[in-house]
Amino acid sequence: MLTIEDEGVGIIERDLDRVFEKGFTGENGRKFGKSTGIGLYLCKKLCNKLGLGLEIQSEVNVGTKISIIFPKAENLVEK
Repeated sequence: MLTIEDEGVGIIERDLDRVFEKGFTGENGRKFGKSTGIGLYLCKKLCNKLGLGLEIQSEVNVGTKISIIFPKAENLVEK
């Protein structure tokens, strides 16, 4: 698992279910105006193509954590 974390404005809870939709900017997009709604959409799309999981956790005025979950390799040899 790879977790990327920030200490930014956070994402309001009611927007979390939609942040991976193409073009969705939510409340922060209306507040700050520079959001395009494409970044997290592309992340989700790429993770799906690569067979990776993608999860998000966020709290307003605390920050956001995005976790990329890598599958366990079946052919991995333990030493």
